[in-house]
Amino acid sequence: MPVLELLAPAKNVLMAKTAVNHGADAVYMGGTAFGARQNACNSLSDIQQAVQYAHQYHAKVYVTLNTILYDNELEQARKMAFDLYDIGADALIIQDMSLLSMSLPPIALHASTQMHNADVQKIKHYRQWGLSRVILARELSLEQIRFIHQECDMDLECFVHGALCVCYSGQCYLSYSMGNRSANRGACAQPCRLEYELLDAGAGTVMPPGHYLSLKDMNRKHYIAQMAAAGVRSFKIEGRLKDEYYVANVVSAYRKQLDALLEDMPHLYSKASLGKVNFDFEPDEGKTFNRGFTSYFIRGSREKTANFFTPKSMGKYLGKIDRCTPATFHVDTEASIANGDGLCWVNAQGKLEGMSVNKVQNNHVFKHKDLKVEKGLSVYRNYDIAYLNVLKRERTVRKIPINIAVSESNRQYHITLTDEAGNSSCEVIDLTGMEKAKNESMARNNIVTQLSKSSDSVFETVKVDVSVPELYFIPMSLLNNARRNLFEKHAEKLSECYVRPLPRPKNKDMGLNMHLNYKANVSNKAAKHFYESQGAIVDEMAVECTHNLAGKEVMRTKYCLRYELNACLLSQNAKKLPSSLCLRYKEHVFDLDFDCSRCEMTLRKRQQCD
Repeated sequence: MPVLELLAPAKNVLMAKTAVNHGADAVYMGGTAFGARQNACNSLSDIQQAVQYAHQYHAKVYVTLNTILYDNELEQARKMAFDLYDIGADALIIQDMSLLSMSLPPIALHASTQMHNADVQKIKHYRQWGLSRVILARELSLEQIRFIHQECDMDLECFVHGALCVCYSGQCYLSYSMGNRSANRGACAQPCRLEYELLDAGAGTVMPPGHYLSLKDMNRKHYIAQMAAAGVRSFKIEGRLKDEYYVANVVSAYRKQLDALLEDMPHLYSKASLGKVNFDFEPDEGKTFNRGFTSYFIRGSREKTANFFTPKSMGKYLGKIDRCTPATFHVDTEASIANGDGLCWVNAQGKLEGMSVNKVQNNHVFKHKDLKVEKGLSVYRNYDIAYLNVLKRERTVRKIPINIAVSESNRQYHITLTDEAGNSSCEVIDLTGMEKAKNESMARNNIVTQLSKSSDSVFETVKVDVSVPELYFIPMSLLNNARRNLFEKHAEKLSECYVRPLPRPKNKDMGLNMHLNYKANVSNKAAKHFYESQGAIVDEMAVECTHNLAGKEVMRTKYCLRYELNACLLSQNAKKLPSSLCLRYKEHVFDLDFDCSRCEMTLRKRQQCD
């Protein structure tokens, strides 16, 4: 039966524990280096803490080792793989093919989305090379995912929530072209979030400056069932740089969605880890950081995916301004605006404005700075003080449901604990010298009450069944001690019976009959040798090695700026924009090309600014 996994980001140990507590079946986090997020590194000791915490729920920890590597880093990466295996990590998420030529520990390998995983044949090669999971490109539709699932014997992982890169992952050289900060080395400066000028070929302004490459955030919460039916087995939330409140809220929202699917279709899917989350709040992913939401091509059709106004969080839509005075404005909304909230809106000039609320009465907001607000403006709340306080106070807990059965044999009470997965442990109370209970009802209630307590353990007792021929009076201290011993014994059993995923065996391939250019991101001799051993010819090393982007695409994307501006070249509105366009940020100019046969847009950097 297919197992469905909710995979959450973890910047550090705190985030890992927060994600697990709120229902993650697995977390992914960076190691000491090479993790594609330079500001999300963790020591081996910290990762080990996360592993030990997650494994008690049979949840997994995957470690990102998904940057391209230089020759002088290969030994460090190899040693890191062994260190991570030794502390119990469940899998490595990789990009650089040099790792496949090394002698690695028996740890599962996942193909990072940085490898631009959209092609069936490419994914079939991964299987032969020993990778057990592929993290698919975000741009794929349900039908494309289904086709890959049918054609490839691979565990499929897909992003479902969080920030979107405008470019195909692993194929973006925009940051490197502008400031030598490589996205494939974990140092992306996020130039796609900057404000650009849109110009025609003659450098004439076409549109006012805007964030023309900045996308909304992904939200596929309501596509979980369809994605599972298409073959997705791991649902991934982006956000290794987000805070603990984002992790708690978003993971909880998707946990509830996934649990509903598992409850509706127990004959089709099963859980990936142990435990049930008892939520202490109502999750709402719209109330934490977001730039607006998009389902991003999952339906196979285009939708407006950009947010030209800001790369910052816009939060949740509240309502429209319906009344204005020189000192106040009123928002027509069913929600209650509170002191401490942050509000924002797009003004008449197309710029995002906002303010923190210092005084409000019945949704009449008092302005404390010079702001030109007008009737009809849409208002968003990007800082919800009341909801943040809920998140700060919430005490969501995750417990493993257990049943306890008490039976008697050879003048002993056998107390057997069985968890939701069928694992069991037993503790014995010797009845020698015990007196029979004078009040059987009281004695039974005493046994049930004491064995039902779970205190600070990871267990939650659902039922205590006392099926004995005779009831004895058992001292409360003896019952409590038996319960504690039983819980400790079962926690140890769960750790002992936990089995890490095994790596897929490698097979000879030799079927990679192709020429590879800079987009293959080959940055070391070992990766080059690996590709060549599989039948490929490496014509060009990575741009991080050659430092040569002259005449090359710095970005290819399924996102189309002309479509966003209602001027698709295949529509009647094509003439709304000049046929030749470019984007400019300071001295950097990028010519836009539109490949309508593939419905893609490309950026090439001009070598000299006009």
